[in-house]
Amino acid sequence: MGTGSLRAMLQCVRTRGQASRGLFLDRLERTHYPVLCQMEICMVNVSGRLSSDGSRLVSALLKREGHVVHLVFMSRTEPLLYQQEELERLRPLLDRSEIVMISVYSSYAVRAVQISDFVHEKFPGKKVFWGGPHCISVPELGLRHADGVCYSEGDVAVTDLVRRISRGEEWSETANFAFRRNGENVRNAVLPPFRELDGLPYYDFDLRDQYLLDHSLTQLTVEKLKERLAAYPYRIPTFYFMTSRGCPHNCAYCNNCRYTALWGTTPVRLHGVERVIQELEHHIANMPFIEFIGFGDDDFFMRPPRELQEFAAKYRARIGLPFGIAVSARTWKLEKAEMLLDSGLAMIQMGVQSGSQRVLDSVYNRYLDLSRVDAAVREISGLAARGRRLNLHLDFIIDNPYETRDDIAKTFHYLLSTPWQARPNIFFLAYFPGTPLYERALADGYIRAYSQQAFRPYTRSRLRYQKNWETFLVLLLRSLRLARKHEGRALRVFLRILGSRTVRTIMSCLPRAFFSGLARLLQSFQAAMAARKAGLFR
Repeated sequence: MGTGSLRAMLQCVRTRGQASRGLFLDRLERTHYPVLCQMEICMVNVSGRLSSDGSRLVSALLKREGHVVHLVFMSRTEPLLYQQEELERLRPLLDRSEIVMISVYSSYAVRAVQISDFVHEKFPGKKVFWGGPHCISVPELGLRHADGVCYSEGDVAVTDLVRRISRGEEWSETANFAFRRNGENVRNAVLPPFRELDGLPYYDFDLRDQYLLDHSLTQLTVEKLKERLAAYPYRIPTFYFMTSRGCPHNCAYCNNCRYTALWGTTPVRLHGVERVIQELEHHIANMPFIEFIGFGDDDFFMRPPRELQEFAAKYRARIGLPFGIAVSARTWKLEKAEMLLDSGLAMIQMGVQSGSQRVLDSVYNRYLDLSRVDAAVREISGLAARGRRLNLHLDFIIDNPYETRDDIAKTFHYLLSTPWQARPNIFFLAYFPGTPLYERALADGYIRAYSQQAFRPYTRSRLRYQKNWETFLVLLLRSLRLARKHEGRALRVFLRILGSRTVRTIMSCLPRAFFSGLARLLQSFQAAMAARKAGLFR
């Protein structure tokens, strides 16, 4: 062993200060420097659903560097907060790990706070680093609890950070990270968009060192994995996979717009088709219970026709499972969809967001003509009507304080004009930190400035701003479509009457609390339906 390598090894052990004499001697016998400075890392994913992307990719990247990763999923939606005795279950993993990494989603950021504060209290001096969508939006919030925050893509940055720590180098200079220095938040240089997608390792689904934290800490098994992957849209074991990065939109409510702020644009980057098929083959071979593939790309039709043709042929021949995609009316072309029908395309999801062009343009910064959206919806519905087993899901956002009642009525009538078989996905407007809509709502007094309460759950399921008849009609129509396969002419006429200006004027005389109560009744009904369907699938 050379003098330089020995000096580096000694510095590595001194800096970390946690290696026992036995561990030191064990590593001294090895001659490959990166292995000498191998680290153990506890990585926690705070999402309510069992994630199949971000943290699994980072784990695979770190393992490729020779590090040991203990991956913990806090996979439950309710209750949101964890009790102290639950966090205590993490002690064995935290005790053996040298650093802690947390994958943070805004809706569950309060869990990241819990974990970080617990680590700092019980293991003084142990470093905690955050990454994920929430950190891209507002790294300054994360730095109140974390020792460092990855505020951009982590493909290169995270492995660089760990490499610096393991070698005893200055890790607070890592690009794409923000840190606290002398009481101030400092963002290091941002790296260019990562483009070598095909060189990334496969998502880490090695269950030997993966765990669930839900009241108790248990190792993730094939049986538990199958159960937890039974998810949207059909409550069957579903594998989600992203074949691209980038989005054709720059919506005011989405943290994707933060990449535009970082780079000046949001470049679209694609996995090669063969690379996509190979990784899918790998995971399906290891998880033969998978019944559905959900492609998580912001817009699957960003691919040119030539690549879609290649994908369709290879997917049909080597995968064969039904799959779903998200598309935008901006890139929609009927011929693209027809290429995929015989390869297993079973579901298309498209964002509409509002039936009011004014709201799309001036509130959401979603400059897409509704007539173009409507044409795409009609063509997709036409495919389904031709005997194809193709489901259409349309996304809408409600309870927006910047909408008028007339805007909401337009959304209701737009929904009513779409084919009955189209399933509406209704989301309550959430203000994600760092987005233009968040800043606007902050300036207008709808939300409060950054505070400890800023780590509230950002997703909502209750009316706050639009407790009125029009919003209730949108929720009613969604519930009816979920409950009935066919509408009937009489039902459509009845709903048109409910949405008429005369009935709307009469209903405007009722108190807001009345409509809030009606909305809760509908939500209870829908929850009961969902529970019944879940029982049928089991």
